[in-house]
Amino acid sequence: MLEIKIEHFLDYCKVSNFATRSIQSLRVRLNEFNRFINKTPFDSIQGISYKHLKKFVTQYRNPSIHVKKARIWSLRQFFHFLKLNGWIKINIASDFPYPKIEKTIPHFLTIEEYNSLLSFFYGRASDASSFRNLVMIMMLGLLGLRLSSVISLNIEDVDIETGLLQIIEKGGKQRPLIMPKILCLIFGSVFWVS
Repeated sequence: MLEIKIEHFLDYCKVSNFATRSIQSLRVRLNEFNRFINKTPFDSIQGISYKHLKKFVTQYRNPSIHVKKARIWSLRQFFHFLKLNGWIKINIASDFPYPKIEKTIPHFLTIEEYNSLLSFFYGRASDASSFRNLVMIMMLGLLGLRLSSVISLNIEDVDIETGLLQIIEKGGKQRPLIMPKILCLIFGSVFWVS
């Protein structure tokens, strides 16, 4: 019933510079919604009520809280688009509340645990790859980088002369970071001097 309107909406999202991952998420959730709606007899899109949205968000295929949140966001965006184009009079999804997601407290290493980890890798640092591992552990602990940021580093991202490191953060954003002198020394002695 909604296939054509969903495709129009996804084209609108591309023109509106939605992120690729957002468009993929919208496609998945709205196709789920379309399958859900097709199981209920409707003669037009105006027959969809808040009650139907609530049933889809909370009960269809026993969703997790994160899926519920993604469904609500998708429905809000989609019904806003439908209203803009005059296919519906009221955005019935706009007042749908987002579920509360409990925040988890991150677990950190103690100073003793981190020092033990450093000692372990330092004791085994005998060639370039083992020094690389030591440097990675140091970057994680000293700079507080995400594992994905450390893994995505290339040698060109390190400037030991200025002590700058170009990292790619969550979301693909790039930013410079000042490295501690000890990291610059290890990089210089292992990776540039042969």
